[in-house]
Amino acid sequence: MKLFVWCAVLSSLLFASVSHANKLYRFRIDGRVIIKDHVPAEYTHLGYEVLNSSGMVVKKVAPAPTAEELAQRRAAEEAKQQRLERMAEQRKKDLDLLRLYAKPKDVERARKRKADEIDSYVQLQRRRIGDLEKKLEESQGDAANIERRGLEVPADLRLEIAQLQNRIRDSHQNIRNRQQEMIDSTKEFSRHYERVRILQVYKPGTLDQDVDLDKVDRELDGF
Repeated sequence: MKLFVWCAVLSSLLFASVSHANKLYRFRIDGRVIIKDHVPAEYTHLGYEVLNSSGMVVKKVAPAPTAEELAQRRAAEEAKQQRLERMAEQRKKDLDLLRLYAKPKDVERARKRKADEIDSYVQLQRRRIGDLEKKLEESQGDAANIERRGLEVPADLRLEIAQLQNRIRDSHQNIRNRQQEMIDSTKEFSRHYERVRILQVYKPGTLDQDVDLDKVDRELDGF
């Protein structure tokens, strides 16, 4: 009975103090609940609740973030900013690409034109090499006949032979260069083809990691 009386007295004192204050603040220190008419400055970082005169919570102030939480927030914000920058850069590339190729078939047509152009050039160089090798064989034959007669090969004939050999080497190098160009352009057209396919389904600026290739295949099946 005495315990009940004491609890009633304590409750009445608490609500009496609450009723005489516009607001109270409830916070925890080392696991203990503290109710005061203010939050000491050294404890505001712990967070607190604002109570009205009826003892109801009218506002909650979250604890200040820890150093680790702040670092995580900064990292998340940096990652978000970097993602936005990548999306903006990708969007510019996508729009440039769509100005060249509206559909995947446009990329394939461009690839074939490039391949035909390179193949024509290579065939031309091979015919040129054949002509040059024939001339070289004739000039070398002339030089051999002169040497067999015990005479010195004229300087202009020696120069002609050297020039023919250089032109043949240059033509072979030109063929190798264009063949490498064919390999590089085929890879580039392949990338463009796949990206244009993606852009039939996703908006420009969509990053590769956000693309569902199965979805692209499903939506473009038979397209």
